[in-house]
Amino acid sequence: MNVLLIGANGKMGQKMQMLMRETGDNFVGIDKENRQDAKSFDADVVIDFSSANCLPENLVLAKQKNIPIVIATTNHDEKNLKLIEQYKHSIPIFMSSNFSFMFQVLLQMTELLKALDYCDFAVEDTHHKHKKDSPSGSCKQIIKKLEDIGICPQVCSFRVGEVVGIHNIQVFSENECLQIKHQAFDRKVFCEGALKAAKFVVKQKNGLYTMQDLIEQTS
Repeated sequence: MNVLLIGANGKMGQKMQMLMRETGDNFVGIDKENRQDAKSFDADVVIDFSSANCLPENLVLAKQKNIPIVIATTNHDEKNLKLIEQYKHSIPIFMSSNFSFMFQVLLQMTELLKALDYCDFAVEDTHHKHKKDSPSGSCKQIIKKLEDIGICPQVCSFRVGEVVGIHNIQVFSENECLQIKHQAFDRKVFCEGALKAAKFVVKQKNGLYTMQDLIEQTS
């Protein structure tokens, strides 16, 4: 597979390059300095690990090359979300704020918590001190899942050290506590998920796809 990797020099981009060298996938890494290289590269898919403010031009690039795009950035505003809705009719788009399969299992487990709606809920969201969005896109997914079952949790975000990502749902009653926690030890787990998403979306029709679609196909 030929991958056009946007945001190649960032932390995630560098880890993604290491993974694709291991897997033998062909790629060209793109950043602001060498975007012209994208035009001559015969890519099968775009993987975008740049930033939310680069999404409009990345969508244009994917459409011009008539290839799918995997959006691995977070903190998108309403304008970006409307663009995604628009472009999904022209190209296949895969979007997720967390590409970990175990994290997706955590999201599915939240459905069981509706039986504990009499309890107090808290969600802890911990990432490295360089992360700009707070709460993170992953944390927002947890919050939405809980709100969908009528639970409004208290949310605490911490930006400390070089923590890759920890998300902890805590449920408190008068006499006990339940915790559901996911921790990523290495960014490689997100890169592995993004690469699986890329290999999935190149086979799809125009539309918008998520990790749930990928999990359903592989289960």
